Amino acid sequence: MNGPGDTSESVADPRKRVLIIGGGLAGLAAAEGLAEQFPERFAIRLLEAKRTTGGRAGSFMDTTTGASVDYCQHVAMGCCTNFLGLMQRRGLSNQLHRYSQLQFYHPDFPVSTFGPSQWLPPPLHLMPALSALRYLSRTQRRQIRRGLFRLFRSRSEQLTGRIAEDWLREHGQDPDTIRDFWGVIVVSALGESIDRVSLAAVRKVFVDGFAAARGASDVIVPKLPLVELIGEKLTAEIRGLGVEIVTGQTVRQIIDSGNAGSVVTAGGEIHHADHVVVAVPWHSLANLIPQGSVAEVERLTSLPSSPISGLHLWFDRQITDLPHAVMVGTVSQWIFRQPWGTEDSSKGFYYQVVISASQSARCLPRQQLIETVIGELQHAFPAAKEANLRQSKVVTDPQSIFSISPEFEAIRPPSQTQLSWLHLAGDWIATGWPATMEGAVISGRMAAANILEAESLGNLEVDSGLRWGWLARQLIQV
Repeated sequence: MNGPGDTSESVADPRKRVLIIGGGLAGLAAAEGLAEQFPERFAIRLLEAKRTTGGRAGSFMDTTTGASVDYCQHVAMGCCTNFLGLMQRRGLSNQLHRYSQLQFYHPDFPVSTFGPSQWLPPPLHLMPALSALRYLSRTQRRQIRRGLFRLFRSRSEQLTGRIAEDWLREHGQDPDTIRDFWGVIVVSALGESIDRVSLAAVRKVFVDGFAAARGASDVIVPKLPLVELIGEKLTAEIRGLGVEIVTGQTVRQIIDSGNAGSVVTAGGEIHHADHVVVAVPWHSLANLIPQGSVAEVERLTSLPSSPISGLHLWFDRQITDLPHAVMVGTVSQWIFRQPWGTEDSSKGFYYQVVISASQSARCLPRQQLIETVIGELQHAFPAAKEANLRQSKVVTDPQSIFSISPEFEAIRPPSQTQLSWLHLAGDWIATGWPATMEGAVISGRMAAANILEAESLGNLEVDSGLRWGWLARQLIQV
């Protein structure tokens, strides 16, 4: 019989019980992977502490306009084949914008359009795009070409433990080139500054995200607020596979019951499971899992995070019709125009400015930060000089992502723990990817694959990515 507060599945149910803690993309991907492959073999329950799923890929309700606004703009790239595959399988590909060009704005130069060649094979297709960056001198472009070639010819294991900035200086990149090219790409893609970030992670971005395949550098932007795309539509599709998703359920403890696990919620409910997937942020891990189940967990949870700030701005008129733009040499790093719906002049025209690795920006008083950003937008977009700011909000997550330093890379754990029934998911595990939606989805599929293997049900493949072009295979070391 079940005890008080015990919500275990009936003993008459022959299915294996899988409990997933955390309803971000990692937890949702784990549930989807299992439910799609073997719906008749698993009883899957997902517990999410918040009122909606999505985790960091979430939104808030702006009380003035009544609109759902993402905490921070999330984008994917064409190389994010596991995230895109998840959206395609669940019929949501049509809810994503895809852009093949980027606009770069530098305060001292005309706007630059970065777009790979449609005629040259990868990785040569990047050369015209590099030449189009007007704020780079010929000397800087030569430095970058040499640096990229050396990076492509280096194996990942040769770069382990190195800081990106140190390697770039050793290979002929001057401070301006590091700041205005390497740093711009790295901070946007990895959310960490060039003087802290792992060189191996930087190579991953430039190889997989730009060089190896056509379409890899395309920018993918949701057409809907994340609370609708992930929290409602994707969640509904996964529920439709037979997954029980319960929100507002905080898990306090996971108990090792031998060959299985038990989960205790804040309300005192006890859930027994044959497999438990922990899909929470890395900094929440230590107080949740059984002692000794993950090596170096204390060190993992004590390493620094990297903050990301989103400045939400409502103007009385449109300041640019571009969907997004990259800002160079400014506090602002990206600007995004509202990608969904019809703008309503009575409520204001919405733009979001994103600042990754925002330690310095966080030190500024809120009003000073807003004034600085507005000045940068007025310089880049003349229409902003005539616009009045109606409303603003600054949202910073101090633990937005893990700082992808060599130290963190060295101790990222595998999905499988030292307990056969306990599995990890989250963009912070050893996926080979940085803190991205792609890394989160990969981690969820890895956890699902562990469970399938443990139950002798075969394997669940992680998509290996876009097919490399022939020349890329010759020029880029694997």
